[in-house]
Amino acid sequence: MKLSLHIPFFLIKYAVVLFLLQGSCLSVLAQPATEEKLALEYYQSAQYDKAAELFEQLYRKKPSLYFYNYYLNSLLADSKFSQAESFVKSVAKKHPSDVRYEVELGYIYQMAGESRKAEKIFSNLVRKPGKTRDEYVYLSNAFRQRDLFNYALEVLEKGKGKFSPPLNIEMADIYQAKGDYNSMISTYLDLVHSSDEYINLVQGKFQLVISDFGSSKISEALREELLARTEKYPNKTIYSELLYWYSIQKQDFALALLQAKALDRQFGEEGNRVIELANILISNKQYKLASDAYRYILSLGKTGRFYQSAEINLLHTEYKSLTDGKIPERETLVKLKDDYEAILEKYGHNRTTVDLMRNLAQIKTFWLQQPSKGQILLEEILLMAGLPREIYAETKMELGDILLFKGEKWSASLLYKQVEKEFKNDPIGFEAKFKAARFFYFVGEMEWAKVQLDVLKGATSKLIANDALELSLLIDENIDADSTYTTLGYFARADLLILQQQYADAFLLFDTIEAIFPGHNILPFVHFRRAEVYKSLHQIDSALSFYEKVTSLYPYSSIADNALIMMARINDQELKDLPTALDLYSKLLIDYPGSLFTIEARKRFNELRSTQQLTP
Repeated sequence: MKLSLHIPFFLIKYAVVLFLLQGSCLSVLAQPATEEKLALEYYQSAQYDKAAELFEQLYRKKPSLYFYNYYLNSLLADSKFSQAESFVKSVAKKHPSDVRYEVELGYIYQMAGESRKAEKIFSNLVRKPGKTRDEYVYLSNAFRQRDLFNYALEVLEKGKGKFSPPLNIEMADIYQAKGDYNSMISTYLDLVHSSDEYINLVQGKFQLVISDFGSSKISEALREELLARTEKYPNKTIYSELLYWYSIQKQDFALALLQAKALDRQFGEEGNRVIELANILISNKQYKLASDAYRYILSLGKTGRFYQSAEINLLHTEYKSLTDGKIPERETLVKLKDDYEAILEKYGHNRTTVDLMRNLAQIKTFWLQQPSKGQILLEEILLMAGLPREIYAETKMELGDILLFKGEKWSASLLYKQVEKEFKNDPIGFEAKFKAARFFYFVGEMEWAKVQLDVLKGATSKLIANDALELSLLIDENIDADSTYTTLGYFARADLLILQQQYADAFLLFDTIEAIFPGHNILPFVHFRRAEVYKSLHQIDSALSFYEKVTSLYPYSSIADNALIMMARINDQELKDLPTALDLYSKLLIDYPGSLFTIEARKRFNELRSTQQLTP
């Protein structure tokens, strides 16, 4: 069947008319948009006469507040005060009850130098601001929009105590806009003084101002005012609560602990707040203060509900403190081991003391070179009934680490694989997968290791993803000329010896690599590994020497920026040589702009530079 293509004439005519109408509508819509864009360009380039002309036309077509503001501001910027006065009066006639336009008229007179006229209008407005809370706030905002802060405050002062909620928030906002931070803080605090129900609102306001960059003056003013009011009103606990909250926000942990103890005693909290703070202190590596917190809880007596938890966690804190950084003295470690064994004898080997047993296994294996004793402890944990799956998996991985330390590589690999299989898409599973991949690296199976590592580059854990990327790059960059991994195999065995703390043997292998393979790509990694070992032994000068070798001899190697950031951190955090640290951060930013460490380097560079500028 043949289709007819004949279309009736009236349909063609209708389509043409519709098309023309659509085109004209689009043209009409496009015209104001073009005029507005041009008007804004004139305004931004300070061509106020041209901007005013266009904004007037736009306002006539569409009398919105947006076009009103731009038209009036253009007239004022061009000193056309008479024209501005006429315009505002005409708008005010249409809105006789809107006080905003009276404020605008007074502002025009003030700008024109007619201060008496302005004062008369402002005084009349302030004298009778309205009846409702909204009317007070509206008039105050009208003054505030023209930076007439004193009148804005005067209006709110008149309404003080008349409404609920009080007008303190609006007043404090004006003080902040004025830069009068002491008055701002006092006004907020007066609000919570009147009623505790406003504490969350006030905390939210303070959170905004103390977290802003460059708000140190406000933060210090708030701290001083809270301390003063805590002293002045000892029975008004709201100030102690705010001071506690503030100290945590600003990481003033010594003050936080002081306030936590005071509030704990005042409210009879039996150490609850203090033990919560202790957890925060540990996560921020404030081990001394955390120990102080746990000792406070112990001082409350053996019958206290947190006594056992504090006793255990005090030991855990000492462990974290000793093992975070340089290797502690053997005598200190032996005493710590004895303390652990005493606590375990007191409370027994059970699910509540699993963390103690795991820590003790680490101490015995990696610090006291007694891996078999550490192994026994972890195997005992794995036989416990009712153990949470995550704890079981973590313990199994730690047992794998001990077996690897002992040289039982394949047994360790089996445990890693078991955890990986059980927690396939969880962080624990990713960690186990990385350890399994690293095992294949240790035994020289580089291609198989790389397959596993490539999967881990997209892991949800940033730490695991970075570790996987680093090891994958090491393998990629160190293939020998004959497409084998002979040199990397030596290096991997040295890496395993370092993990087993057999540093002398590892260094002998590094010497072999340097002697047999001079000029190989792996040499910067050799120097970097030596530096890492010396740093772990807290031999800082030797560590810096080898990091410097990487940056000076191999500035284009993939590991040069790693060495540079390590040098910067050591000078910054350990040696407190801030000028040198500043130079090193600067070098990293300039020479390695694509480095993963640029964000850290830029942040610390800016902090150090501002500190040095403030120092006389």
